[in-house]
Amino acid sequence: MRIFQVIGSSTNGVIKNNQTWYRNLYEPLIELGHDVVLFKIEEDEQAVHLYDTQIRARFSEKLEKSFLQTHKQRPVDFFFSYLMDGMVDPSVIDSIRKLGVPTCNFSCNNVHQFYLVDELSPHFDYNLHSEKNVREKFLTIGANPLWWPMASNPKYFKPMDVPRTIQASFVGANYALRARYVAYLLENGIDVHAYGPNWQWGHTLRWRGTAQHYRYLFRVLTAFSPSVQHRASANLADHDLRRYVGDRFPQNVHPPISDDELIALYSRSHISLGFLEVYDQHDPSRPVTQHLHLREFEAPMSGALYCTGYMDELAEMFEPDKEVLMYRNQYELIDKVRYYLMHPDQAEQIRKAGHLRALRDHTYQNRFKSLFNQIGLEKR
Repeated sequence: MRIFQVIGSSTNGVIKNNQTWYRNLYEPLIELGHDVVLFKIEEDEQAVHLYDTQIRARFSEKLEKSFLQTHKQRPVDFFFSYLMDGMVDPSVIDSIRKLGVPTCNFSCNNVHQFYLVDELSPHFDYNLHSEKNVREKFLTIGANPLWWPMASNPKYFKPMDVPRTIQASFVGANYALRARYVAYLLENGIDVHAYGPNWQWGHTLRWRGTAQHYRYLFRVLTAFSPSVQHRASANLADHDLRRYVGDRFPQNVHPPISDDELIALYSRSHISLGFLEVYDQHDPSRPVTQHLHLREFEAPMSGALYCTGYMDELAEMFEPDKEVLMYRNQYELIDKVRYYLMHPDQAEQIRKAGHLRALRDHTYQNRFKSLFNQIGLEKR
């Protein structure tokens, strides 16, 4: 099948040379024997952040021109993208559909960031959403949703023969309740190490001065807007907690690590941690919700003893406490961490079972096969 694919490589611009999406969304298609024309979007992703209409217009023109040239050379069977509002003019997608080419857009983080795709989604034939319970959001805006869970590529994410030197580790940005969990573990004697953006807090004294300035400003604003005070107080409390971990446990917080360092860390750690909670729209004054992340699949695929929050959706993917450890609160988390640090044989059984389940059911190769079968493209 001839596929025109529009994606970026990185899941996080802070991580140098990150190739996660390239490895997960492009390479499996090549391994399955498809002819994939890759249209990279790294240089144009700034449009979604800057809301720059000129960048958007240039990107849209370049994308449409490239697709039409590709389609003219040899017909394209399928258009697959990972695009967000503000990156491309929806009319480009409409034009591609008029040529009779099925169009599909993938998105994740829809639980708390649906506003990033609600303008563009109705223009696609299919909208792949990685979280199961966001279907109604797409239906409400007239889009056609299709649940497509995350997975991992076993070509890269696999166990490594390295010594286990770290009790527990977490890799990911410091936001929502993550600092609270890490602080609780550290305060109770678990030597957990966190890697990623915003775990190390430099210039603490400058931050304290700035915080005091804003606290005074917020008190002034309270008389005019209690909602502003509520949001500001929530943000300050969130920042104070995140800063506390870095100040109190500087030896346990680390900068972002590379793709290869991440994979090795899963094998170097006795237990790899996951935290499912997010703030709606990343706003600490809004409700807390949960959703699955790539690490829910990357960690077991890499042979980790993975311990993350409980969700019914995750329990469909892995058998709780037999393939992946799952906790419902911080007390259950620390009990399980302590238990499996003390019982390495049982830990190894779960580690191996999770790895086998990931290999069997949760590769991106299998995800693409299932997708093409579901939308009737398997014979092309």
